[in-house]
Amino acid sequence: MILAMFRVMALALWRDRGALVMTFLLPPLVFLIFSAVFAGATGEDVKLKLAIADDARTPASRRLADALLRDPDLRAERTVPDAGARVRALVKAGRADAGLIIRADPAASGSPIIVVSDPSRAVAAPLTMARAQQVLARDMPDILLARTLVETAPAVGGFTRRQTAAAAAAMNSLAEGRAVAVGPSLFVREDISGARKGGGAIAYYAGAVSILFALFSAMTGALSLIDERHSGIADRILAGTRGMGPVVTGKFLFLIAQGVVQAMAIFATAELIYGVPVLGHIAPWLITTIAASTCAAGLALGIVAFCKTRDQGQMLSTFIILILAAVGGSMVPRFLMPPWLQMAGWATPHAWTIEAYQSILWRDAGLSAVYPAWAVLLAIGLAGLLLAHLATRLVR
Repeated sequence: MILAMFRVMALALWRDRGALVMTFLLPPLVFLIFSAVFAGATGEDVKLKLAIADDARTPASRRLADALLRDPDLRAERTVPDAGARVRALVKAGRADAGLIIRADPAASGSPIIVVSDPSRAVAAPLTMARAQQVLARDMPDILLARTLVETAPAVGGFTRRQTAAAAAAMNSLAEGRAVAVGPSLFVREDISGARKGGGAIAYYAGAVSILFALFSAMTGALSLIDERHSGIADRILAGTRGMGPVVTGKFLFLIAQGVVQAMAIFATAELIYGVPVLGHIAPWLITTIAASTCAAGLALGIVAFCKTRDQGQMLSTFIILILAAVGGSMVPRFLMPPWLQMAGWATPHAWTIEAYQSILWRDAGLSAVYPAWAVLLAIGLAGLLLAHLATRLVR
């Protein structure tokens, strides 16, 4: 009996070639994609998008800015206009992972470098400081020695002319390439205005979890199309005057409503426990939620409608959900991924949904910042609905 059952299940899998392919070929593909996503998020390989402004405008500050712009481990850009206010605006809008403002000569005492941080990307600030330290140690060790001398002089009562000359000679030799350790006093961290500790990260993951579970629930609901086809219900409905159109549309509307209710539960928890200001932005939040739920419902129906068996539908939907979640930022923040994966993330509903929720709940952005996300999500959902209508007439 045991061997007979084993043989029955093996034959069933062998005859369902679609499920066979998905069972044994999709897992290695998932591994390759996940390895690319998570291997790039270790910290060493992260290439931050850094906005730089030189407010000091001294020879040493220009050297530092130019060295950072040349650094291959950063995606650094000088702001236009070249001012600290522009750096803060770019970080606030999410268009830069972090900002670096050179507010004084790097050779002077004190903390001449401001690192502007978005708390929702908390790891970006220490990574920026580490990269800047490496650049200074590699390209500007003479500046580091000058800082050390300036900070040490008051403690030792100043330097003689001979000592000053010796120090100048040492700085000239250091400029040729020897590395020197950097003190943490170079930097001062500044969070973007209006930031609350943990608030940005909570808004991020509320959106990430919301779209993730909207897709899971929608895929599960959409599988009923396959059950109805195999039970003969679909054939009886197709024999009627209106066909499967009303059935597909009814499922679509239900899945949208289900997604909205799920999101309400998630964001109500976020507001009650963490203070995420959902009620203060209820109108744009509701539009974003409806758009995301529409996208999930249409995508689920469009995918499942083309599957011939439930095994195919379950395997394919799980594969797509996992890949979209990984690339779109539901598992790892996208700014920690390699640049090419960050660009690929815009092909997923997760990236658009997360960005829209963060723009509304964290950055207090206007409609101009979120309507592209609404348009993309709604377009995906309606396209999926259209494909589902087409598939119910073609697939038997």
